[in-house]
Amino acid sequence: MGVRWTVGASLGANIAGSLGAYGRTFDVSAGPMATVAASFRVLDEHEVSPFVLLTGSLGASLAWTSPGDEALLAFDGRVGVAAGKTIAHAVTPYVLARAFGLPVLWRYQGASVVGSDAYHYQLGAGVSARAGAFDLLVEGAVLGERAIVAGIGFSF
Repeated sequence: MGVRWTVGASLGANIAGSLGAYGRTFDVSAGPMATVAASFRVLDEHEVSPFVLLTGSLGASLAWTSPGDEALLAFDGRVGVAAGKTIAHAVTPYVLARAFGLPVLWRYQGASVVGSDAYHYQLGAGVSARAGAFDLLVEGAVLGERAIVAGIGFSF
């Protein structure tokens, strides 16, 4: 799609967690997830100036809650901006801001429930490193929706 665009897809699993609803805490199982994403480089990185990316993604995940063995189906749509600077052509620290939403579908005591995130934004930072054809990524969001993400990519 040109040198300014990237597109990608991922398949993976969410790690178990918990859900607080109706004055109770439900265990959430691990489950599959899938995402498609794209980014557009608005500003190229130069000797002094950083790069700036606009990002977007759509994803879905499936898990089960207990007690009750009810499916929890979550959808996610995100738009964001990231800016960073590459060091020694291999390591790239960056900062990020994202806004997101889409529903979470669940059943409680036989009734359909539609929920959403407590927060609809993220502020954080990350670092990626290139090793040959592989890219490694670690990212943390500390304000809004808190998350830690790690990933491995392969360029071909």
